[in-house]
Amino acid sequence: MSSLQTQFRDLATWAADSSPLYAHLCREAAEDSDILDIAATVPESRQAPHLLLAAVQYLLDRHPNHRLAEYYPSITQTAHDPDDGCFPAFREFCLDRADDIRPLLRTRRTQTNAVRRSAVLYPAIARVARAADGPLALVELGPSAGLNLLFDRYRYDYDGRVVGNSDSPVTIGSSVRRGDPPLPETPPAIRSRVGLDRNPLDVTDEADRDWLRALVWPEHGARRAVLDGALAVARDDPPELIEGDMLDDLPALLDEIPSDVPVCVVNTLVLYQVPAELSEALTAFLEELMAQRPLHWLTGQRDLSGGESVRLDWRRWTDDGIETTRLVDYEPHGAWLSWRP
Repeated sequence: MSSLQTQFRDLATWAADSSPLYAHLCREAAEDSDILDIAATVPESRQAPHLLLAAVQYLLDRHPNHRLAEYYPSITQTAHDPDDGCFPAFREFCLDRADDIRPLLRTRRTQTNAVRRSAVLYPAIARVARAADGPLALVELGPSAGLNLLFDRYRYDYDGRVVGNSDSPVTIGSSVRRGDPPLPETPPAIRSRVGLDRNPLDVTDEADRDWLRALVWPEHGARRAVLDGALAVARDDPPELIEGDMLDDLPALLDEIPSDVPVCVVNTLVLYQVPAELSEALTAFLEELMAQRPLHWLTGQRDLSGGESVRLDWRRWTDDGIETTRLVDYEPHGAWLSWRP
């Protein structure tokens, strides 16, 4: 069995409860040599099934009259459930438009900007701000389009408790399954914000906005609505995003922040996509810096026990050295959270 086959089969299993359409397409694609050949265009370090599905949805949105569109709830309100005609339509679309798909697979990335993760960051950053006792300089690693950098521009609804920016046109809902997360009525103060990404997306660019939408699975209408609202907010005042490497270019970025200003470095689900040695080097660098200046690190970790959740750890310097607190476990897209401390 090829690596690509395994990737498609794994995604079929993962998507079963969340996207029946993608689960069906991935099961069939794993057995189709022509589709696997197109998917092989993806650079080895990237997620081929996710990119192929996103590229197809991106192009299908531009060609909604193709029969494949009948299966996409993101395109039609009367979408069919996957049936015997679904994969043949997908296969036909991919083969007919292979010359359009392949460039997307070579150049684009799975930079899903899961805006609902801001509902996880809201209490986490509030906890850091309380400890820092002052406005934070927020630095996000791998921010995509930087929508989560704007977490303080959204309103939040946690099981009926509404907090955040009361004037925001965007309301993000999340359920608290456990614990008592800090949910201040107004967002914590942010002194500055910047994101560092090897391939930042521009919220003012139509193609980048459409790519972000294409990364949202077809059945996830609520996620798409929140994304559209956040994109509108960001277009009015785009976040500062710097193109660069999270290790090579981070030191210079941090040097620009006054040494007495508390820094909060954030990454949600980016480190699992980089080589282990880079992740280890980043950890060593940030831990060394914590001893020299006020710096807090909110770092996302995958659940290695096989569960559906991911976690956000808070690392900072104390009198006893580096201390790590498991702050919150959460559904990967922010639908729910469990506060741990």
